[in-house]
Amino acid sequence: MKLKMSTPRVHKSSSILLIGAGPCSAKLVNKAFSFAETVVAADGGYNHATEAGLQVDLVVGDMDSQSDLPAEVNSFVLSDQDKTDFEKCLSVCDAEMFLGVGFLGGRLDHQFAAFSALLKDPRPILLLDDQQVVFIAPETIEVDVAAGGQVGFYPLLPVTVDISGVRWPLSSVKLSPDGLISTSNIADGCRISIGSDCRGLLVILPANAIRNVTDAFAALSFTKVQN
Repeated sequence: MKLKMSTPRVHKSSSILLIGAGPCSAKLVNKAFSFAETVVAADGGYNHATEAGLQVDLVVGDMDSQSDLPAEVNSFVLSDQDKTDFEKCLSVCDAEMFLGVGFLGGRLDHQFAAFSALLKDPRPILLLDDQQVVFIAPETIEVDVAAGGQVGFYPLLPVTVDISGVRWPLSSVKLSPDGLISTSNIADGCRISIGSDCRGLLVILPANAIRNVTDAFAALSFTKVQN
């Protein structure tokens, strides 16, 4: 069934797993799905979902790599070539939290495009692969990461940060893509606390911290509701 573009939000859920066509194992897909309620595939990501045995609620994209969808699968065809299939998924979905697999690794330009999409969308979006979980830091967030875990912080925009709970903490330090960056840091076993003056800091944590990251964002949402 093809869905008409009648509204900017057509699929709603508290948490949505977005599956891209990039490198992705069935094990990783199922791991990510344990933190989501529904599944939306970005074009060829439908193949990853079915290989993992998941039911896909919606397929979104220009369908340039997915022209033979079963008739019973809901699809939303968007031919806008100024947006990636990842961005198209985000444009028609509404959720408190998104998890994404199949968007890291593979072609470098596709990965950079995914980071750009994170930067443009203020909602919590977590990208996961076998080694890492990646997201844009909100104004403040605290995440538990096991001691010795490799962590990194990369400024997509100029941003002033405060970061503690790592071997090399930062206090009111200005980071920028063409200046100081902060990669290859190490968790010291305490809770990592991140503060930034704008949405521009890409946080890279070990993949095994995914549950703690989802819990941290859920806590932020709860705090906002309470306030």
